[in-house]
Amino acid sequence: MTSAELSEPTEDELDVLVSIAIRRAELLVNMRSPISAEAWHEVMAYEEQLARITSSAEIAGGVARAGAVTAALAAGRRPDARRLAAQYLAEDALPSERRTVIERAIEQDAKLLAQRFPALTKRGRLGWIDELGAWRINVLANPHVFPCPA
Repeated sequence: MTSAELSEPTEDELDVLVSIAIRRAELLVNMRSPISAEAWHEVMAYEEQLARITSSAEIAGGVARAGAVTAALAAGRRPDARRLAAQYLAEDALPSERRTVIERAIEQDAKLLAQRFPALTKRGRLGWIDELGAWRINVLANPHVFPCPA
C-alpha cells in the first residue's frame, strides 16, 4: 500500500460512511439485535471524525457535532455524549439550531433516565448511571478477566 491509500478519509468519504452506518444501526435496532449499540458507536466515531475536519459554523460541521452526540446516546455511551456535548457547546461558531439539538438530546436523555430510575432520581443518585456507564466502556475497551501485569 502507498501512503496515499492510508490517508485520512475525506469529508465526502466520511459522509458516505456515516450514511451507511446510520442505516445499518437503524436496521439492527429494528431487528432488536444485541449489536445495535456497537453500530451506533460506529456512527459516533464517524461523526466525531467528521466534526474534527469541519468547522462548526459549516452545515456539515454542525450536523456532525449533533450527530456524534445523539449517536453516543443511542449507543448507550452517556459519558462520551456528555463530553462531546460540552466540547461542542463550547464552540462559539456552533449555530444556534445545532446547539439546540445537542442540548435537547442531553435533556431528553436525562428525562428518560429519571423515568427509568425513579428511586435513584429521588435520592439524587442519578450520577451513578454515568459512573456505571464509564466503567462499562472501560471494561469493553479492556476485556481482561485479570489485571494485566505492569
